[in-house]
Amino acid sequence: MKSIMKRVFCVATAVILLALNFNITSYAESEWPDAFDLGAQTLSMNAGSTQKVWMRALIDYQYFIGNHTSKDTYVECTYKSGTEDIIIHIGADEQVKNVFFYFYDQDLDRTKDYASIEVYVQNIKPALTDPSAEVLKTYAGNNAEFNAYYYYANYPDLQAAYGKNPDALLAHYNAFGKNEKRVANKLN
Repeated sequence: MKSIMKRVFCVATAVILLALNFNITSYAESEWPDAFDLGAQTLSMNAGSTQKVWMRALIDYQYFIGNHTSKDTYVECTYKSGTEDIIIHIGADEQVKNVFFYFYDQDLDRTKDYASIEVYVQNIKPALTDPSAEVLKTYAGNNAEFNAYYYYANYPDLQAAYGKNPDALLAHYNAFGKNEKRVANKLN
């Protein structure tokens, strides 16, 4: 009986020690550890959201955003050396899936030494590149359940099959779309 109690005690102690080790907060090292330490180097964020990230900068800095499509994608920061929570904003209309934020010394070439955060943008809303689809917003058959514009914008297969014909889109929704649980009253 004593040996069983010893084993239980040893296992319980090991579990407690492991649990304590996993509660330690560690921060990601930047690609330029002499100047920046970042709380995260990769994030997953929804389009239209914000997230705080801890950052320590040993220099005054600037930032540059890589490939992106929204004017509402930016960083709130002080640009000053020290420790702060920066706030990353991803615009609701962002269309790029991986957006990079680069931080670099304001007095140096930004292509040489920098730290970066990569944001994986989730729940990207489809963007309509055809402004002539706006006429679907005023279709007489639109109601709380069906809007020709949203139905058209949400489904590229319908765009190809029916074009901007609101009567055909409504007929498709009534015949098939409802049963297929297609979204016709908001952007999907």
